[in-house]
Amino acid sequence: MTMLASLFTWAGALVGAPSTVVLVLYGLYRAVGAGRDASDRATSAEFGSNPDAILLMLKGVSTVIASIASAVGSAAQFVFNVLATVAVAGLVVATLCWFTGRGLAAQAAWARVGAGAMLTLVLLPSLLLALSVGSGVRLSMVALTAFCLFALHTVWAGYLPQSP
Repeated sequence: MTMLASLFTWAGALVGAPSTVVLVLYGLYRAVGAGRDASDRATSAEFGSNPDAILLMLKGVSTVIASIASAVGSAAQFVFNVLATVAVAGLVVATLCWFTGRGLAAQAAWARVGAGAMLTLVLLPSLLLALSVGSGVRLSMVALTAFCLFALHTVWAGYLPQSP
């Protein structure tokens, strides 16, 4: 049980550290205001009543570059928002794992229930993937399924009434 408690605590730390870093970077990104559209910072490119052909070409090229930069900036903003959302979910999972690990170390009944629920949530998709994917991924999913079953046995061994 001590090893399982340590695994939950370490899993919480290993998931929580990168999630915290991503959320801090996202907070700095939003605080600095780097998420503004590039077209807001563009200057006017008016050349007067009779511009040269080279000036018109430069204006066209700069307009195309500004449009491409705006599209890339929007895509990057979307990706960064998705990463921040995943980081929030990771931080919640990390907190749950850390508290569950501390509770398992203290032999708390609520921690057994929480660990059982989390292990079951990992067991079911890994079992489904072990049954449905090709042979390359199947071995790792079978190993994960075996680990979850062993961990569930460790969590509940000696706690449930044994039948003679």
